Amino acid sequence: MEMFSRWFVALVFGCLVSLGFSGHALAERPSAPKLLPERTLAYLRVSDTPTLVERFKETSLGRIVQDEQMRPLVSQLYASVQNAFKQIEDRVGLPLNELLKIPQGEICVAFVAPPEQAPGVVILLDVKDQLPAFYKLLGRGEEFLTDSGGSKTEEKLGDQPVSVFTGRGGNSVYLHEREGTILVASTRPLMEYTLKTWSGTAVDSKGASDKTLADNNSFNSIMSRCAGAADDPPQITYFVDPIELVRSVTRGGFAATGLALIPVLGLDGVKGVGGSITFASGEFDDVQHLHVLLDNPRAGVVELLAMKSGDIAPESWIPPDVITYNTLNWDFQLTFDKAAGLYNSLTSENEFQLEAQRRIGERLGVDFEKEVLAAMEGRVTFAQWVEKPVRLNSITTIVGVKLKDAKAFEPTMQKVLEKYADNVEKKFYAGTAYWTVKLPEGARGPLGARIRRAGEPPAEGDSANGPALRQPDPCIALVGDYLLGSDSFAALQAAINTHNDPTRRLASELDYKLIASKIKRQVGGDAPGFIQFARPEEGLRFWYEMARAEDTQRLLARGAEQNLLLKDVDQALKDNPLPPFSVLAKYLAPSGSMMVNDETGYHYMSFTLKRQDP
Repeated sequence: MEMFSRWFVALVFGCLVSLGFSGHALAERPSAPKLLPERTLAYLRVSDTPTLVERFKETSLGRIVQDEQMRPLVSQLYASVQNAFKQIEDRVGLPLNELLKIPQGEICVAFVAPPEQAPGVVILLDVKDQLPAFYKLLGRGEEFLTDSGGSKTEEKLGDQPVSVFTGRGGNSVYLHEREGTILVASTRPLMEYTLKTWSGTAVDSKGASDKTLADNNSFNSIMSRCAGAADDPPQITYFVDPIELVRSVTRGGFAATGLALIPVLGLDGVKGVGGSITFASGEFDDVQHLHVLLDNPRAGVVELLAMKSGDIAPESWIPPDVITYNTLNWDFQLTFDKAAGLYNSLTSENEFQLEAQRRIGERLGVDFEKEVLAAMEGRVTFAQWVEKPVRLNSITTIVGVKLKDAKAFEPTMQKVLEKYADNVEKKFYAGTAYWTVKLPEGARGPLGARIRRAGEPPAEGDSANGPALRQPDPCIALVGDYLLGSDSFAALQAAINTHNDPTRRLASELDYKLIASKIKRQVGGDAPGFIQFARPEEGLRFWYEMARAEDTQRLLARGAEQNLLLKDVDQALKDNPLPPFSVLAKYLAPSGSMMVNDETGYHYMSFTLKRQDP
């Protein structure tokens, strides 16, 4: 469902982009990092909205929604959204297409806490020639405010005019407009400070120019790792100082009593988290960066983060047709030892070890630390594979845990199996032993539908319109040096077949080799601790086949009887059926990501390749 959500949100955004937004260049004024105070605790910025929109149109999803064969469907769906918006248009004061045109440059929302001031929110919005539309929108807001018992007044802070909107409870919001840029602050001191940095007159107690976010060392360290190409800055950036944010939000409240534990736990070693998103950059459809800045040397809970460099090549059992492949190298023993030391320092000696044995070891019937933890090599792999025919829950998972010695682990595994002998059954496939987990009778899936295989008629009392769901059959097996587990025997079967056939493996696939070569060229790509390979085409194929399936169409039709939006979607799909999948697939290319643990912290980078024009 996470993959579906990402596609759906992107598709909606693409529809709005392709049919609504437009804009002009950014105004000449200091950018948001040079306006905000140095102690900015959370920040989200779009550097230039028109550029973001134009770049998104160049991405695969942007091109899909602009495709001639998709445009009728997209247009009808957008028209449905416009019709739905008309229900609140009178209250808003603008139709949807005019509302979407208001952002014309930089957008920034920040939570800040300048020294000796109460924390608050600052919003920056460039509207440029859309200022009349913005004031029309603002006018409706004023009407709602006065009708609710609030008020609006005009003041001057220094030589700058400011509108003050005060609610019935006495809380005020401050708004200033200058040359088509809207500045909003939640407190008077914040508005005064930002106006001074805008004018270049903000000074500290010693008379020096006051520092801004652009002078924040943690912010700069993170942004330098997430800047991307020098000639192509990201369209979206974000930054959070999580520890200072918690301190600021909880200061003065009951929760503040827990702040004393922050240095004890070593959480103050987390200096910041930030990242960036760049669309349509060179050979990439999109590039994303995320950096967690950590103190060096690390202490406390930060030491529990024990990702390490290691082998990332797809294992012998990874099927060549997986839709995603993830592998992680982690020092589990180090994490356990550090967690034990920290926990025991707050409780008593060996308490962590005893707790782990009670909660895990006793349930498995083994010595957790000696028989399970000690047997783990330190690599875990997760893959997704589609079980055919396609149904609502056809995406299966295969998880593999690498063992130091699979043969030596067999007695431990046997103990666990014996403990749950009534719930597991041993079977064989292609000479490999595996164990299935028995499910309770009458299991039901989403929407209360009985789980039944494709083509199986509904049982008495079941809805004839209920979707046919894949029958989950959890199973485990030792394959090579790995303990494999899956919620589908078909997936485990594919893994075993792949292991037995060296000619059919993901490592040999050209698209994987291409992504692996791109990862290797990135900073730290020669020794990452985690990588991911994904095939967006196959992920979209799953949802495409689901959308065209009779079960899905019946379910949508049922929902349309009670929901106007679903009714519009159902009608749009009937009026404009989806084009052949090849129309969508020609825009899609594989993607990859990696994570590195270095002296500055953890850095995650992901990208999707750009498919050349069909």
